[in-house]
Amino acid sequence: MNKRVLFLSSVLAFAPAWAQRTVQVVAAADLQYALKEVAQAFEARNPGIRVLLSFGSSGKFYTQLTQGLEADLYFSAERLYPELLEKKGLAEAGTRRPYAIGRMVIWLDRKLGLEPSPEALKDPRITRLAIANPVHAPYGRAAVTLLEHYGLLRRRADAALPGLKTPLANLSWEEIPWERLSQGVEAYWDATPLRQGKPRFEFVYGENISHTAQLALSATQAGILALSLAVHESLSRPGVYWLAPLGSHLTLEQDYVILKGRKRPEVMAFYTFVGSPEARRIFQRYGFLLPGE
Repeated sequence: MNKRVLFLSSVLAFAPAWAQRTVQVVAAADLQYALKEVAQAFEARNPGIRVLLSFGSSGKFYTQLTQGLEADLYFSAERLYPELLEKKGLAEAGTRRPYAIGRMVIWLDRKLGLEPSPEALKDPRITRLAIANPVHAPYGRAAVTLLEHYGLLRRRADAALPGLKTPLANLSWEEIPWERLSQGVEAYWDATPLRQGKPRFEFVYGENISHTAQLALSATQAGILALSLAVHESLSRPGVYWLAPLGSHLTLEQDYVILKGRKRPEVMAFYTFVGSPEARRIFQRYGFLLPGE
């Protein structure tokens, strides 16, 4: 075998390892569009690395990560879950960082002919409202607190959970044990303001905020969604939205973290890129508030 063949054989032996460097990311569904663009921008600058993205519910991903789900980076729509991973020793120390604050909107189908607002949800034409399941989706929790803030939901005085010393009605938004509220919103909140004057009314629950947006678009004509999804043409063309003020719902402080044992050079490269000016501009375009703003 001549020297040229030996050289080519050596290159081919190492090429697959170089070409297949990947970063596995699990992320909250509100990042469906923004993080894809961030990953594309990163890959353009780092052609030897591929970012593999999976989107879903922050709470479900957290549970799966504690059960051994393989991932390098975790982006949560709520800082609680990355903090819990840290406490369990499942995250690399010192790598939890904020990447954004999520914003909420009330989205309505244009065909309804309504001006979007909390008051619009009382309209008789709104008989179904899509929200993410608050048991495991931070945006679902924010949706419930938004409706409560505007008097469209009222906590039931008789709502009680076994082992909970403080009545549910007396808890702050942050103190509510959301994971235990498994019987549906109306088991714990009175939805009379949303039901009055209507032949029927029901909440329709999405598994995550992206699924919730699909339900609003295809089934309910109304939903409480993430601004980062509502600004995308798939929702902005057929619908209109009202942006909820900060402070009118549970704050969606969003963190990301490197999982334990995953601090490889390519992972660190993408982790760092997320905080770069280029990535920040992408997040801003999708309506996220950024750390330091």
